[in-house]
Amino acid sequence: MSTGEPSPTSTRRTVAAVFLAGVAVFLVLYETQGLLPAIRDAYGIDAPTASLTVSATNVAMAVFLIPFSMLASRIGHARQIAGGVILAAILALILPFMPSPELLITVRFLQGAAIASVPATAMAYLSLRLPSAALPGAIGVYIAGNTIGGLASRLLTGLAAELLGWHGGLAVTGAVSLLFGFIVVWLLRHDVFSTAKSRAAHETDRDSASDDGALHAADPTDAAVPPRRAIIPLRGGLWRIYLTGFLCMIVFGGSFTMLGSRLQNEPWELSEGAVALFFLIYLVGTVVTTYYGRLATKFSRTRLTLIGMITALLGAGLTLVDSLVVIILGMALLTGGFFLGHTGASAAASAARPGVDSTRSAAVYLTVYYLGTSLGAWLSAVLFTDFAWPGVVAMCATALFAVLVLTLSGAPLGFRKRN
Repeated sequence: MSTGEPSPTSTRRTVAAVFLAGVAVFLVLYETQGLLPAIRDAYGIDAPTASLTVSATNVAMAVFLIPFSMLASRIGHARQIAGGVILAAILALILPFMPSPELLITVRFLQGAAIASVPATAMAYLSLRLPSAALPGAIGVYIAGNTIGGLASRLLTGLAAELLGWHGGLAVTGAVSLLFGFIVVWLLRHDVFSTAKSRAAHETDRDSASDDGALHAADPTDAAVPPRRAIIPLRGGLWRIYLTGFLCMIVFGGSFTMLGSRLQNEPWELSEGAVALFFLIYLVGTVVTTYYGRLATKFSRTRLTLIGMITALLGAGLTLVDSLVVIILGMALLTGGFFLGHTGASAAASAARPGVDSTRSAAVYLTVYYLGTSLGAWLSAVLFTDFAWPGVVAMCATALFAVLVLTLSGAPLGFRKRN
C-alpha cells in the first residue's frame, strides 16, 4: 500500500468488522426458512408462495453479486459493506409489518440485494486493507462469520418465534443484525467517512490484486479449497462444475426449507423453537469442509463427490422413516454428502484458471449456487404440497443421481490430479 503496512490494531479492527458484517447479513438471509408454516397460515397462502420468501432473497443475491463487485471500487468497499449491512437489517425490521405476501416477498428480494453487497466486496476489501501475510487468516475469520450467521439465522429466529410469535422472531433477528451493523460502521468509520481522495489512496494500489478474490469468500466452503498446484484444469469441464453446484443446492436448499413444514405436521407437530434446533445439523457441513482439504490430498475429487452423493442419497432415503432419531441421522448424512460434492465443485470453480478467469468462474459458480437454492426452495414446496415429504425426497434423489451421472461421465468435475 502507498500508506505503508497497517498497524496490528487496524488489522484487528478490519478483520472484526468484516467478520461481523458476514454474521449480520447471513443472519437475516435465511430468517424465514424455519417460519414458513407460520407465514403460510398468517397470510392464507400456499406453501410454494410462502417459500418465495426464501427464494426471492437468494435470487436477488445471484443477480447482484457481480454488479456489486464492480461497483465497490467506485463508491468505496467499506461504504458498500457498511451500507449493505445496515440496509439489510432495516429491511429485516420492517419485514414483520408487511400487510400482504406480495410486499413480504418484495422486501425479501430487496434484502437479498442488500446482502449481496457484502460477499461481493468483503474479500476485495480485506486484500486492500491487510498485509499479504494476514490475508489467509482473515479470510478464514470472514468465512466463519458467514457460517455462524447462517446457522444463527435459523436458530435465533425460530427460538425467538417460540416466545414472541413469528413477527417477534423476525424482529429480534433484525434487531441483532442492526446492532452488528452499527458496530461494523463504527469499526470501519475511518474508511466509511473518508473523502474520495483518501479512500483512493488506499484502494488504487491493490485493486488489481483484490479483483482476483472479490467473490471467493461468499461461500463458507471456500475454506476447504486445496492448493491449486495439486490440480490441472481440463477444457470444457466448467459447465459440469456449475451444474454440480446448482444440483447440490437444489437438494440442500429444498430439503431444509421444507423440513420445518414436515416436522410441524402430524405426528410430531413441533413448535418453531423445536424445529430451529434441527438446523444444528448444519454443523455437519462445518466439519466436512474443515477436513475436505486433507481428504483431497488422499482421494480424487471424483471419488469424494461419488462418496458424497451416495451418502446423501442414503440420508434422503432415511428421512422417509417416521422417527425423529432416524430423520436426524438422515439429514446429517444428506448434509455431509452435500458438502462433499459442493465443496469439490466450489474448489474446482475457484481454481479453474489463473488470474481474472478464476474470479469470473467463481462468480458464475456463486450465481448458479444461489439460483439452485432458490429453485430448490420453491420446487420442494410445490412437491410437498402435492406429494408430502416423499415428493421432496424424490426431488433430492433425482438431483443427486444427476450429479452421479455428471461425475461418472467425462472429466471428473473438470479436473484430474497430477501424477
